[in-house]
Amino acid sequence: MSASGTQRKENIINNIEYIMKSRGETKVSFANRTGVTRATLYKILDGKVNNVHRSTITRIADFFGVTCDVIENHDLEHIELIEKTLSPDGNKNPAAIPIIPESDFLSKIESRIGNLVTQYPVTWFFGDVSNVAALQVENKIDNLFFPGDILIIKRKSLSVNKQLELFHSEGKGLFLKKDGDKSIRTLCTDDLFIGSIIEERIQ
Repeated sequence: MSASGTQRKENIINNIEYIMKSRGETKVSFANRTGVTRATLYKILDGKVNNVHRSTITRIADFFGVTCDVIENHDLEHIELIEKTLSPDGNKNPAAIPIIPESDFLSKIESRIGNLVTQYPVTWFFGDVSNVAALQVENKIDNLFFPGDILIIKRKSLSVNKQLELFHSEGKGLFLKKDGDKSIRTLCTDDLFIGSIIEERIQ
């Protein structure tokens, strides 16, 4: 049975948010990989689009291997919960993640997280959290991230879910590489690998 217009809108928002969280996608990686523009995605998630185009729904549904009907008319999280007899992740508690300004981040790259949470404000993160810190962006990074954005970084860890990987060089400052980008193997030896961006919180 088709949902009403309001319910359809809520289903789309809830299902996109659930899909991104459960599949390890960030808003930026989701937009890049589905072909849905970042502006369109943000408008949808902010509830500013009352009638999402069918082509957009199709891109999302195809990318994640579900039907348009599920995205529009059902609660995907509930469906997957029923299909799983046991959740391998269990019921996770939130972890405190230190929010470190960009200007301090490089000098703290080797610091223990336990020490950093006593020195900086914290945010909360649900997920696998060993060696995870938040970078508060102060300078634009590759026209994707802007001052005030918060990037949750798994430090010194290569991407496992096609996340963006963050590097630093004296010439470029902070810059991004996509997981699987062959040019990552030809980086200058002076380039410092920071880690994988596992979530971004856009201001």
